[in-house]
Amino acid sequence: MTEDTIEYRFIDSDALLKERCSHWLSCNVLALDTEFIRVDTFYPKAALIQIQDDQGCWLIDPLKINDWESFREVLESESVLKVLHACSEDLDVFAKLTGALPKPMMDTQVALAFLGETLSVGYQRMVENWLEITLQKEETRSDWLQRPLTDSQCAYAAADVFYLYQIWPKIEQKLNQENRMHWCLEECAQIVRLAEQAPDDEFYFLRVKQAWKLNQEQLAVLQVLAAWREQEVRERNIPRGRLLSDNLLWLIALKLPANRMELSRIEGIRHGTIKKDGDDILELVDIARNRAQAMWPASLPSPIGHPYREWSKAMKKTVRQAAEANNLPPELLVKKRQLEQVLNRAIRGELNYVPDEWKGWREAIVGQPLIDLLDKLRSR
Repeated sequence: MTEDTIEYRFIDSDALLKERCSHWLSCNVLALDTEFIRVDTFYPKAALIQIQDDQGCWLIDPLKINDWESFREVLESESVLKVLHACSEDLDVFAKLTGALPKPMMDTQVALAFLGETLSVGYQRMVENWLEITLQKEETRSDWLQRPLTDSQCAYAAADVFYLYQIWPKIEQKLNQENRMHWCLEECAQIVRLAEQAPDDEFYFLRVKQAWKLNQEQLAVLQVLAAWREQEVRERNIPRGRLLSDNLLWLIALKLPANRMELSRIEGIRHGTIKKDGDDILELVDIARNRAQAMWPASLPSPIGHPYREWSKAMKKTVRQAAEANNLPPELLVKKRQLEQVLNRAIRGELNYVPDEWKGWREAIVGQPLIDLLDKLRSR
């Protein structure tokens, strides 16, 4: 069977959606995917929701749906496993559209990592590996908000869940054989929990590259500006870079402009930004600089240098060995950013326990061994 021969039916009314949701609540497994546009907005614009159940493929037109309550109930039903592939942006779509996230959820990209694949296996490659079917890619960059959708678009969208529904039982069987289903469910539940957490705007500045080069006064400005930008882009529903890029936030914090003339001299800042938001930016710079110094962020550690570079190498070696011993990709075990953060905390004497991100299934495999290694290195 090819994409062109996959049968699908549209759901384009609240009544049809509610009717179908009654059946979905009785299903053990659903395969889900979304199509969306996220070019000039902060939030994704939902354009299509695809669902494969035991009776066929369904394409929900979100432009025609007003009442999402029945679908929200499906997403939150603990008796229905929702299977997705590379789910991060799909979760954003569901959250914005319905106010709910799929629980329980299984991400087959994560599942494949627990079976020894990399953590970035694409959908086309997965279908080819598991079903020996080569998918077309022509519609990857389609305008999914156009109406009517073309036959080619619909076929492409339907294929995204049709084959996923077929592959999942094969992956499930393999996970159970390897005794890793509980690990995978735990990891996917953690992905959903993190997606549910409200963004902590006060700490976004820590994600800005080169922030470690700023002194405490400059960091205070960066912190305030980054938090303001996060609130503004959500309210205006525009991409971060449309207002101020991370690099511009850093440059403003570095230069500490006191007036519009000094602000305009900062490389890359647009005239329109100065005209619309210049006064607010300058006010925020002033507020941050005049806060009590006790409220300024602590200086950030510089990139790992000698002798701690050897500590970093030893930690990475431990991760590699744990990954090889368990046939897991290193990036699933420990993210590079986490490794650096934990090492910096250890260098400052602020860590003598397994951090939360290394607990659960990771703790015995790599979390506790890394903490034991750091204790050994510090005692030398």
